[in-house]
Amino acid sequence: MIRIVAVDDELPALRRVGKLLESFEEVQVCGLFDKSTVFLEYILTEPEPIDLVLLDMDMPTLHGLELARRLRECRPEIHIAFLTAYEEFAREAFDVEALDYLLKPVLKEDLSRMISRFLKRSRRDGEGENRPETGIVVNSFGPFTITMDNGVQIKFRNSKGKELLAYLHHHRGKPVSKAQIMEEIWYGRDVERTQVNLHSTIYQLRKDLETCGLSGLIEQTKIAGGSYSLNWSTFIYDDVVAYENEVNLFKRTLSLTHALRAVQHYGGGYLSGGGYGWAAPRQAELELSYAELLEAIVDTYVRQQRYDIALNPMRKWAELFPLSGRLHAKMIALLLLMNRDADARAYHELVRELLDRTEDLSEIDFVSLSANPSALF
Repeated sequence: MIRIVAVDDELPALRRVGKLLESFEEVQVCGLFDKSTVFLEYILTEPEPIDLVLLDMDMPTLHGLELARRLRECRPEIHIAFLTAYEEFAREAFDVEALDYLLKPVLKEDLSRMISRFLKRSRRDGEGENRPETGIVVNSFGPFTITMDNGVQIKFRNSKGKELLAYLHHHRGKPVSKAQIMEEIWYGRDVERTQVNLHSTIYQLRKDLETCGLSGLIEQTKIAGGSYSLNWSTFIYDDVVAYENEVNLFKRTLSLTHALRAVQHYGGGYLSGGGYGWAAPRQAELELSYAELLEAIVDTYVRQQRYDIALNPMRKWAELFPLSGRLHAKMIALLLLMNRDADARAYHELVRELLDRTEDLSEIDFVSLSANPSALF
């Protein structure tokens, strides 16, 4: 599925393009925006991947070419095509590596050609090389989900079955004893009743998997009280593995593209919303690496004086550590660098109230920050 967003200040043209795009089975229209600023905020915060963005050229507030340049800076993996009534910007469009340059009124044939170009360029660039052509997709960032290669998600009869599969996947194929499973998933319950629950959950989980053609994934041994392990019989795409690969590539190359891709994989966090206590240590480990990525991204953008693009990862970073004085000091410094003095003062007062009962106020001196805000980066 190709996830596409379109931006055009002319609403009739925008709606028409949206309808044409929806006529393609392989396309998912993820958003139609008539304001470039609203689109930019969306694209900086959207956790799900966007494959292709269609931009109008002549727009108020932010010209399509400038919008494309900003998009290149913050989300370099996204392909760009232009929709415009003007021919004279074609050369500039290809300077930002535009996939296509479509003249209005856009026809379905034009979009079909653009989609074909996208598919060819994606294959040439190696996009999706971490995803299997056949197999399944396992997502552990956000709610735990398993998606078959036909796009169908596995449905679980009960929440414990889903949790048990997430738990076994969490252990990466290593056998886990029955006693440990019962302790961590059914903590504090009656032992005999828990054993019955475990066996019935395993039985139902196997049935759920077999319904989707996945049999033999859960292996059992009876040595030393018994254990279970999860061994995928088919090649899978694992978003946690993809995240850690991008983190390692960033550490080796210091390429911001890898850091941005890793942040995109992380989304809402490891097994978020599940309430799985046993996942807490791994959640903390991944959250720490995520925070380090955000800091690296913020510092890079500030050094490049791209302050508006640095603001969104700065906000995400601040949300992770709301009681960190150093982090809030950097947020104030960033607002000052953006010449948003009133916002910086308001944020300073808010943070002082928040941290008033803590000892982490040493770095939040507004006068010192105002004198040299870039010093913190």
